[in-house]
Amino acid sequence: MSASETAAPAPAWRLTVSYRGDRYAGWQRQENAITVQQVLEEALGALLGEAVRATGAGRTDAGVHARGQVVSLVAQAAPGALVHGANARLPDDVRVLAAAPAPAGFHARKHALAKEYRYHLSRAPVLSPLDAPFVVRVDPELDVAAMREAAALLVGRHDFTAFAKLSGTPVGGSPTQPFRRLDRAEWREDGEALTFVVAGEGFLRGMVRALVGTMLEVGRGRRTVDSFAALLGGRSRAEAGPNAPAHGLVLQRVDYSPRWLGAPAVSGG
Repeated sequence: MSASETAAPAPAWRLTVSYRGDRYAGWQRQENAITVQQVLEEALGALLGEAVRATGAGRTDAGVHARGQVVSLVAQAAPGALVHGANARLPDDVRVLAAAPAPAGFHARKHALAKEYRYHLSRAPVLSPLDAPFVVRVDPELDVAAMREAAALLVGRHDFTAFAKLSGTPVGGSPTQPFRRLDRAEWREDGEALTFVVAGEGFLRGMVRALVGTMLEVGRGRRTVDSFAALLGGRSRAEAGPNAPAHGLVLQRVDYSPRWLGAPAVSGG
């Protein structure tokens, strides 16, 4: 029997990855644009000396950031090497924060229980250039109470067709399967900062930005809470508000059942 026939299969890994999305056309590989998946796979491939397929938990759109994207892959490596070795080969706006062994068959997207996104706004008269890449400035006279009423309606299982990005080839959630369950949806205030926090089993493409854009219409008095509620009954995308800008959105975290967590992650520290 040859060595290749007796060699143990490569182990599965769970990476936690953070990135600034402003330079990328989203997470998923594309033929004619640079993406986060591409630069991560290229860095891992250079480190390990072989082609690597990295699967992300969330297919973030162009310009969207991630603080806690989870990535699954299969490779012969040590946790510390996956963190420091990959980061030495990655651009400064993409970082592997931690790596951990995962159970065989782990799939970052299919096995995710829930994802949490945060959308960051500021009501400051002038936005600091240190905040501008990650925060969207809005007028201070928003009716936040009305926006909170609208957000509370999102909890539960609804038809989010009105908030799904129209596309001939659906990615990250199909308009033909528009039902999603949200477990939390709330607006948080901290001085001039205003953050929308939303978590649930999954999200349609462009869904969070469309929700924020439409709730901003509620906050500006251009739409009632009742009309917002009606959108959750499967109305068309044209009846909802515009997408909020991409740079305010962050994939904050992804949750898994204990079965798929495996060993504790090894951080870059």
